[in-house]
Amino acid sequence: MQPPTPAVRGALVAISDFSSLQQRVISACVLAPIAVAALIYGGWGFILFLALAGIAMCYEWCDASLSMRKPFFTAILVIVLLAALVLAGEGEMQEAFYILMAGAALFLLLGFFMLPGKDRIWALLGPLVIGVPTLSLVLLRMMPERGFILTFGLFLVIWATDIAAYFSGKGIGGPKIAPSISPNKTWAGLVGGMIGAMIAAFLVSRTLSGEPVAAFAALGSGAICAILAQTGDFAESAWKRKFGIKDASNLIPGHGGVLDRLDGVFLTAPAFLFFLLYMNG
Repeated sequence: MQPPTPAVRGALVAISDFSSLQQRVISACVLAPIAVAALIYGGWGFILFLALAGIAMCYEWCDASLSMRKPFFTAILVIVLLAALVLAGEGEMQEAFYILMAGAALFLLLGFFMLPGKDRIWALLGPLVIGVPTLSLVLLRMMPERGFILTFGLFLVIWATDIAAYFSGKGIGGPKIAPSISPNKTWAGLVGGMIGAMIAAFLVSRTLSGEPVAAFAALGSGAICAILAQTGDFAESAWKRKFGIKDASNLIPGHGGVLDRLDGVFLTAPAFLFFLLYMNG
């Protein structure tokens, strides 16, 4: 049997890409309204949504990162995250972050006795990689008066980054940024993602913020969010490459796992929260 010609291979790739895009769109149409509804509801409704996403991320992290005792460490990580979220829901944010730090220390201690050396650093990072951005989103949403707008606006900018980077990377192609880490990421996608984020941030500042925001500040914040979001994407890609997996899981058709879907939040949410707290004294 002869191998397929270049034209046939190209057609097969195009069909595969279209099928993947269909799955991505369908999954987004199902999940986005749920996420927005939880965000609008706020309070314990939003925390419940984050708790469910967090449980999935705990499973994905331990399943890929650890070579043994995965159920035990997944259970501990889930308990730490849920305890932190409950404290956050009660308004005890400082204590919630203390729980995460204690969880990281506990993981390091347990890992020293129960895990091989190569697994210990990944056990330590679990509560931080998952917990810090999750609690940052809770604190953003709980901010008085502007909590919904700030959190929703951040998600819009991240989504705009992902969408613009995907289509500009696919449509333009060009040189890869770091093919050994993420073979599909191109400089065109990076720039396209920044442009999409800047447009989204500008529109959010003009339509949703309720307060005058300088165009330069909106565009600059969009560009920074895009860089942080795509840095988080690269970090997650490097993590997956380290453990030889394509996706964190197959929970979300067309997207992979919850970690794959929320990698843009890992750095943007804590950075945005820190910036707002700094600006507010």
